[in-house]
Formats: sequence, structure tokens, C-alpha cells
Amino acid sequence: MAVRFVLGRSGTGKTTHCVEAIVEALSRSPSASTQSLVFLVPEQATYEAERAILSSGPAGYHRLRVLSFNRLQFFLAGRSTTASVSPIGRQMIVHKILRDSREQLQVFRSSALLPGFARRIAETIRELHRYDKTPVDFEVLQAVEARHALPLSAMKFADLALVFARYTEAIRGRFVDPDAQVRQSCARIADADFLKGARLWVDGFASFTGAETALLVELLRAVEQAEIALCLDPARLGSPAAESDGLFEATERTYHELLEQIQAFKIELHEPVVFEQARRFGACPALAHVEKNLFRAGAGRSRADGHIRLLSAPDLRAETQFVAGQIRSLVQERRLRYRDIAVVASDLGRYEHYLRASFDDHGIPYFIDQRKPLDRHPVVELVTAALQAVTGGFAHADVFAYLKSDLVPVPAAHVDVLENYCLAFGVDGRDWLRSDPWRFQGPDDASFDEAAIHRIRTKAVGPLLDLRAALMAGANRDSPLRAADFTRAVFAFLDGLKVRQAVASWVDEAHEAGDLAAADEHRQFFERFVDVFDELVEVFGRDEMSVGDYQAILSLAFSQMTLAFIPPSLDQVLVGSIERSRHPNLRVVFLLGATQKQFPIPLPSTGVLTDADRDMAEAAGFHLAPTTTQTLAERQYLAYIAFTRPSELLYISYPSVDEKGSPVIRSQFVDDLADLFDDIAEAGANSDLPLRTDGRTVAADIHTETELAEWLC
Repeated sequence: MAVRFVLGRSGTGKTTHCVEAIVEALSRSPSASTQSLVFLVPEQATYEAERAILSSGPAGYHRLRVLSFNRLQFFLAGRSTTASVSPIGRQMIVHKILRDSREQLQVFRSSALLPGFARRIAETIRELHRYDKTPVDFEVLQAVEARHALPLSAMKFADLALVFARYTEAIRGRFVDPDAQVRQSCARIADADFLKGARLWVDGFASFTGAETALLVELLRAVEQAEIALCLDPARLGSPAAESDGLFEATERTYHELLEQIQAFKIELHEPVVFEQARRFGACPALAHVEKNLFRAGAGRSRADGHIRLLSAPDLRAETQFVAGQIRSLVQERRLRYRDIAVVASDLGRYEHYLRASFDDHGIPYFIDQRKPLDRHPVVELVTAALQAVTGGFAHADVFAYLKSDLVPVPAAHVDVLENYCLAFGVDGRDWLRSDPWRFQGPDDASFDEAAIHRIRTKAVGPLLDLRAALMAGANRDSPLRAADFTRAVFAFLDGLKVRQAVASWVDEAHEAGDLAAADEHRQFFERFVDVFDELVEVFGRDEMSVGDYQAILSLAFSQMTLAFIPPSLDQVLVGSIERSRHPNLRVVFLLGATQKQFPIPLPSTGVLTDADRDMAEAAGFHLAPTTTQTLAERQYLAYIAFTRPSELLYISYPSVDEKGSPVIRSQFVDDLADLFDDIAEAGANSDLPLRTDGRTVAADIHTETELAEWLC
């Protein structure tokens, strides 16, 4: 039971130290050591950590577990007969509680049933669990509030206490919420065979939640040896935690908090391993200068010598086209591998479409490291449109959204003919419910074959009419229905359209085309889709609600469905956000969207709790996530991490105007970086063509159809 900190600034080799120590431990003869090894890293870093270990020596391993906190809790929980509640299931439970308890709420009464509000409350409940809070803690908080709190904050926390207590009661004995299992997981650590006498390495964290801290302390008490790597300046460690207000404020605060816990539990503390030399930038003095002097008052100026470049683009499309062209040149002329390059976008959602188009145009293999939303999957669109058509009186837009989902057995050409007929004669909702053929065309008008229209209409809308009959007794959209009956009707509708077979065929087609990502997406999607309905039945049980209520709940659930993927190949450009760009061996990094509002991360939005609410809770000893002010202070640290990711080349780009044509200001952090050098000048990208240093473009520079069309015109 001994702990050692591994300390150093960015690029000094902390991760490399951990990986080398793990590889060295794995390389020992199996007969000489059967000690378990655990490498604890953030969720998004597990894949890269496994790759780094396997590429450094061993062909495989069985004693090592590369874990995130979520995965650690999964192993500690073991097999359970109680179902786990997913984030979507949590939202369903919260929706039910808000609906049933609405009249007892004070602040949240008027917004309880608004779209998206259940999601925000569910996120707050997750935060409470991550900071190891229970309903009992609310009782203590409310006792303090009675004497000191602002009235509005007190009422808001009273509402949260009510919902939180009822949520805790609702899942007791029925579900296991993984985020609420911290105390159980802590209790199981001492009995976990794979942790007894193990060696532990912890890397990649800037801070820990209350729940993570509790788990980590119990780990430190159970293992034989532990090393915790933190990115900070070792020279500042002599300063008290209260005085740490600089670049490494978050990690210094984490260090001091862990130190207090280690001392409180009388865990043996060894001298830290301190790295002072930034090894990552050994061949690039310019980036070493950035790492050493960024945000340091009175820092001297140096020369970038082309290793740091700033680009102002007219818009996002030009920005991504420039990046794609530069990547192609780097691979062709400097013999870089695609895996040596990363693209980091401050707001990946805004850039994803443009990046996909530009990289596909240039034939660049890439992997976008973010969870993919599934609310636009054809099956989701089919179910959403069908339910909306049934409950909304067969509005034109809903009916044809259903028909154009590619899952209705009607050819696209027939759908077009039917739509043209409906538009020509103003067919409305009531007309779809008639059983007799439509006769809107005059006797002398032969524009449409109305007999064919009737056949198309019958085949197209028949499944919708069957769904309507199953869901709405007596055509009453408010008639009560149990969740099991609702689910049975929806899946009968899908089976009638052979949706399962269609998804299976998409998986097979993607496999045959070599598109493993698409095959994995469709396979995972249907599993998640079925899980949503399973949770719907589990959560609402014998409750009866209208179709409209179920439709609102499903809409919320579908909007939160996402899938995570791992890179399908090794040699490709990594595209991600700053928080997820954990690749340790990058030679070139492109930072996109370095604007005042978006870089290094978008400005945080206010949730259910305001900064005033959080400050009040903090004063009462009720610790929660950081306030907006604290989050903004940590943006400086994230900018430092972003600027020090590559070892050779750093490109920083930003649009000059936004989507509305309004001027955009580049980030102050970019100005701080530029002030460190004498030879950094902002370049422009005002053409779709690759330009040589003399401003010309020749035929040899053309590589894509877009560039060829621009050059010829």
C-alpha cells in the first residue's frame, strides 16, 4: 500500500513512463510474477492506451486490465439479476416522476412537462450520483438553507430533493443505476481478487469527481503499489492549494486533495517521480518555447520557423478544405503517416459535415472520435413519422416522411406520383381515412391514373391504418394504453414492414462492401432500439398513458440515442475534440475553430442549477460540479493542452465570419501564442485551389474534382 506521484508538464513523458513500466512488468516471466496490473485512464483513452502498450512490446497480455472508472465499477459489480438503468431509462423514470409529482413542485411546476426538461433533471441526478450524494445529504442541506439560503435557491433544491428521493425509491429493488453504485463499489474493492496486491497506474486525469475520488482512495488502500500521473509544474508544489490560481490550478488542486486523502488514510507516500525536460519537443524548439512560456508574463520572443502556422479562412468550408489539402501534402511530400496527424475541432458538431466532405473529396482516411447520434437513423425516422401521422390526423408532411423512409414497400417513383396527386388536389388528413377510391380528378382530366393511385395509396397507408387501430381505441388519441400494449403494436407494425430483415440486409451489404463502420452502426442500432422499448415497459409497467404521452417519451429517448465506435483501421487521421484527443504520439495537429467563443471548448450553457445555487450549496458543504466561472478558468489549461499536443507542426485556423456573415474574433489564447514569436503572421485561405508560394496553381497541384472545376473555370 504505497503511492507515488508522477509529475511533469505537458510532453515530459508521464504517459510514456506509465506505459514503459507496464510493459516492463508484463515482460517478466509468468512464473516470476502473477501480480495483477491495472491501468486507470479516462473512458475515451482506453483504446489508445491498449494500443500504446501492445505496440511497445508484448504481443498480448492477461494480467493487465486497462480500465476507466465506469468499467472498473462494472467489474466490481459482478453479475447481477437486477437490470441496469441506462441514461435513457433514467430520463423515462424522471419524466414519470415529474408528471406524477408536478403539483407538489414549487419552481419546476410550470416546466415539468416541457420537452427536454426531464433530460436536464436526469443530468442533474447523474451529477448528484457522481458527487456521491444521497437523499439524506439533501436533508442536511435543507437544514442549512432554512437559515442562510436565498428563497429561490431553497425552493429549487427542495424540488430536486423531492424528485431525487422519488427516483431513488423508484429504482430500489427494480433497477441498478451504475452512477449510484459508488458506495457499493467502494465496499467491494477490498474483496476483489484482481485488485488484491495489484500494481496500479493512473494517467490522463486533470480532476476527479467526488465519487471517483472515493473509488480511487479505496483502490490505493487495496493495491500494493500505485503511481498517479498529473500534468502540472512541479516547481509550484511548494505553494499552498489556496494560492494555486495559475495555469495548472485544476491539477494542483487535484494533487493537494489526493495528498490530503492519502495522509488521512495513512497510506505510505513515496518520493514523486519528477519530469522536467519536455521530451516531446526535442526536435522542435518552437513548440518547446510554447510549452514553457505560454501564459507566462514577461516571456521572451522566439522564432517559429514554420512549425506554427495561423490561418484565417472565409468560412468553415474553406477552413476544412485547406486542412485536407495540407494533410495530403504532408503525407505525400514529408512521408508522414495518416496516424501521425490529428484534427482537433473546438466545436466538432459544426465542423463534422465539412470535414467528412473535404476528407472524402481528397481520399483521406479518417476516424471521427465522438458518439454518433441515432435520431436520424431510417428506423427512428420511420417510427417517429408513423406515430406523428397516426396522432396528428395524417398530415401531409407526416405521411410522406413515413413513405420516404426507405422502409415502406412502395417504390420511390410511386411515392412521387402519389405525392404529386395529393399536392395537385389538396388531399388532407380526412381523405386518407376514406376507404373508397379518390375521385378528385375531373372527367376530362387524364393527368393521373386514379385506379393506380388507389392501389399505391392502399399499399402505402395500410400499415398506418392498422397501427392507428391498434393504438387508438375508437380513434381517440387520448385513450389510455399500457406500455406493453403500445410496444406490441409498434413492433407488429415494424414486423409487417419487415424492418428487422431490412436492417439485417444493411449489415450484410455493409460487410460485403468492406464498410465495417456502417455494419457495426446498424447492428448496434437495432440492439439499442429494442433496449429503449424494453426499458419503456420496465419503467412504466402497468401505468396507462395516451399515445401522445408515449410519443413524447420516445421522442426524448430517440434524441439521446448514441453509439460509440473504435477506429476500424490503424492508419487514419484522428478527428476529435480537445478533451478526447488523448493520442500521445502526434506529429502534426490542426486546431480548427479557434475563435473567442468556441476555443478551446464552447462556452458552457446553464443547466438546472445556476452558479448562485452552486455557490450556496458549496457554502453549506454540499459539493457539486464546478461553477461556470471555475469552468471558464479551466479553459486556459485546455488551450495549453491543445497547443502542446504535436511534436513537430501546429496549425491553428479559424473562420473570419460565422454562418450569418457576422465577423468572428479569434481566441485571445491564439493572440497569447502569437506574441511569443517574431515570425508568425496570419495567412488567408480565400481559394479552393492549392496555392504555391508564388500564388500560382499548376495542373500538377490539382488532386480533386472540386479543385479541377475551380481551376478550369
